[in-house]
Order: sequence, then structure tokens, then C-alpha cells
Amino acid sequence: MQRHLVIWIPPAARREPGFTFSEPSPPRNPHPLRKEDPDDNWCKTSQLYDHRDSAARHHDDDPGRREMTAARKRTRILAVAVTLAVGLTAAACGGSGDGEAGTPAAGQTLKMWTFKRSHADALNKAAAQFKSETGIAVTIEAVTPDDVFVSKVQGAAQTNGLPDVLELHAGGEDLEMGASGLLSDLAADVNDAWKQRLLPTTRETGVMTQQRIDIVANDSPFKQVKPGTRFSVPFTAGAFGIVYANKEKLKAAGLSADTPPKTWEEFLDALKATTAKDPKQGGLSLGLKTSQTGFNWIYQPMAHSYLGKEKFQALFAKGAAQGFGSPDGVKSLELYSRLTPYWMPGTTTLGIDEADIAFAQGKSAFDVGGTFTLAFLAQNGLSPDKVLTFPIPPPAEGQNKEISMSPLALTSLGITSTTKNREAALKWLDWVTSPKGAGVVAKSSLDLPATDLGAEAESLLGADLAALQKYFTGAPESAYDAADVTFFPSDYDQVKPGDVMVRLTPLKEATPEQTGTEMDKVMGAMWKSTQ
Repeated sequence: MQRHLVIWIPPAARREPGFTFSEPSPPRNPHPLRKEDPDDNWCKTSQLYDHRDSAARHHDDDPGRREMTAARKRTRILAVAVTLAVGLTAAACGGSGDGEAGTPAAGQTLKMWTFKRSHADALNKAAAQFKSETGIAVTIEAVTPDDVFVSKVQGAAQTNGLPDVLELHAGGEDLEMGASGLLSDLAADVNDAWKQRLLPTTRETGVMTQQRIDIVANDSPFKQVKPGTRFSVPFTAGAFGIVYANKEKLKAAGLSADTPPKTWEEFLDALKATTAKDPKQGGLSLGLKTSQTGFNWIYQPMAHSYLGKEKFQALFAKGAAQGFGSPDGVKSLELYSRLTPYWMPGTTTLGIDEADIAFAQGKSAFDVGGTFTLAFLAQNGLSPDKVLTFPIPPPAEGQNKEISMSPLALTSLGITSTTKNREAALKWLDWVTSPKGAGVVAKSSLDLPATDLGAEAESLLGADLAALQKYFTGAPESAYDAADVTFFPSDYDQVKPGDVMVRLTPLKEATPEQTGTEMDKVMGAMWKSTQ
């Protein structure tokens, strides 16, 4: 049975992780992300279709499914709007509705819409530099929140008023709009050299694959799209499982504010020190009101590094011979349960944004989120130079001694099928996803680019942001890829294991052994449902 990848983008990246990747078919929901702009009401996901979209924004029983349902409704509405406006049945097969093409000329003006208000200033800075180099102007308009953005695109499609370029949710919204005829096919334009400068795990974002076509309903516009059609280019990227530490609290506890813990045990020692120094405000914050955050953002990367990829994936396997109740599984749960004394008071009552805000306000010494969390903390008054960042560290006795986080594309850029300035728009996409252009946007917005900046990262981004991007690279065996759900049951529901894990810690209602048994029952039920 095929699965959807749902990516969950956070509020910061969409700050409520939840936007919408939506392959018109129900997805699972994996890792909550976060809300991005204060007026961004939709969640974004970044973890798998089901997970990606499902990431679940937060709070309700299954926010991921709710988001996907809403996303599918928006897709249907959009498809109708486009059909009425342009009759683009053929355009859905590959962008045949492209506007006039030609050599871009100085003096042209492009229009670009983004759903991310936090990107507007950064894009304007990039546009000014782009104009100085090419003579082509780019007018940026931020349209928020998400539902307003979608409505505006819908209305513009009906009146032939679409802009030249759109920034969209990657791996979902871009495909939906492309299949509905709004976006041009960029497959012939994005050559190997362009793709090679992108982070490897983001390169095929925006490309319609045969798998995506096969899993949708027969009446989906995806069925009319040729495999290999590219509707967008990845623009920003991020990863989960990033720890933020308050440097002042580290210093107060006698710890280094510049050297992150190298192992899980050193991380626990640091938590012990900050909690001893300040029992009320020295602990760890995380939005466990969305129960799967602990399971997805802390336990899974830690267990992956402890067990290694093969044994980690075996935890979720059908039959569970090497499942959570096995000796290895129980040991990984015991390691995770060692966080119990150090949670911030009331953490199970906090949503993702609330936990991040609490950290920004000094109510905890550590916070766990994603790379996208940095921008949200800055929006809430905590300067990037005041925090030490590092990925969930590997246990000392684990299989992998280092860990890296495979990035997910969060947003992407597409060229509308009705543009009359296609060549100029391509030039803009090429420039803004180059190291120079991507660096300008990232440094101002604090959102990491999907462009691999390599050795140029620190000079282009500054030390604080570059410190985050370095965690995207590492030995293949030590890379934790949150988007890989090929080993999950197709009806995987991340909320169920998340609820079980909260009973283990911080609630202390179950032992690691009891938790392992319960987790295997949960996985077994989902595999049975899959059959």
C-alpha cells in the first residue's frame, strides 16, 4: 500500500506546522511544526504526507487529518476556479499555458506573492540587489493568513490577474496548484547544475512523481499530469530535533555557553545542572499538548542514533519481533525516560508556540523544535546570539556517534502559467536560489535556504544561522531523515504513539517495559488496519 509523505512545517515555517501538503488522499501525521507568522493560521507540516501535512499542528486529536481535509477542499475549489477561468485541462498536463517567453530585458517588472509575511522584507532586500545586477524589478506582496492567500490566488485565476511568481508550501501546495493549471512546468529549465546547488534531500521537491499520481483518486487533477513535471523549485528548508539552550542560564549553571553537549548523557547532565540552579525555570520546554512532539522530535532522532537505522526501523515493523518491547526497544525508551526530572512545569498543557514563547521569556533553559524555531524565537524577543543550538545528541553507547538532520523543503517558488515575463521570472528564481540570493533572504528572515551554501554559509548567513545549517550534513549512516516513512504502516497515526510516550514521560504513568508493550500494540493495530 502506498503512503503519502506529509510534511509538517511549523509555525515558524508556517508556524503551526501544518500547512498542507496534500496529496488528495488522506495522509498520516507525523511531526508537528510550527506556526510561522502571527497571523498565519494554517499549520504546516513537514514530515510526510501524512506527516508532512499532518504534522499536526497541534492541539486537537488529529490536526493533521483536519489540515489535509481542508487542503483537499482548497485544491478542489482552486481547480474549479482555474477551469472556469482558463479552461486549463491541457495545461494541467505540463504547463502548456505558459505566457510569452523571450530574453529578459532590463526595465521589466515582476510581481511575486508570498504567504509568509516574515519573508517580505527579506525578499525585498534580495529584489533590490537583483535589480541592481539585472535591471529587472520584482515587486513583493505578502498575503496572509493562508486562507486569504489561497482565496486571492483563486480570484486572480478567474480574472487573469495572477502574479509572475508564487512562494508556496513545498511538496504539496505547489503540486496542487500546478496540477490545477496555475503553474508552469520548469522541468526543462532546472538543469543538473541548478539542482546540484540545492540540498540533496530537497532537489526533487515540486516534481510530480508516478507514485504521487498512483495514490490519488481517479478524479484528481494529478492524474492528468505527466510524471517528471516540475512545478516549483525548493526555496527554504528545515529539520526537526533541534535543541535551543539559553546561554545565560548555561553560564549561571557553570556550563559552557559555546560548547554543545556531544552525547545524550552530557545533555542530561546539562539539564540536571540548569534545573538544580533554577528548579522552576531551568528545565526543558516542549509543546507536549501536541503529544507527538516528544516522540517525533526527541525520541525518534535519539533512538535512531542509539540503535542505528536498521534496528530503528525495526521498531515500527509488522510483527514487532524487534519492536519497542524488545530489549533494544525498551533500552531506548529508558534512555528517553531519563528526561522526566527536567521537564518545565506544566509542559503537557503547552502548545508548540506556547512552549517556544515560554523559552523566549526565560521560563526554561532548553527548548526543542526545528531549525525554523530560531526565527520564531527572534520574533518573540530572543536574539539568535543568546542561544546555543545543537541537534538531539546521540547516546554514548549508541550505534552512531554523531547525528545530522536531513532537511525537508518547506517552501518553494513557482512561475505562473499565465505570466508574460517567463524568462525574467526564471532569471529571478535562478538568482534567488543561488548562494548569493539565498543568503540574502536567509540572513534577513532567519529561515534556512534549500540552497547548499557549503563553505560560504558563515559569510553569507552569519555565525548563528550557519551553525544550524551545518547540522544538515554528515555521514549517511548517521543522518536522521524524518521524511522517510517507508517503514511505517500506511494508516500510521502519530498521535497514538505520542499519547503513549507522554504517559512514560513526563507523566510517569508507565515504565519503559510497559510502554514498549503498549507501543507494540499500537503499531500492531495500525498494521492490521493497513491490511
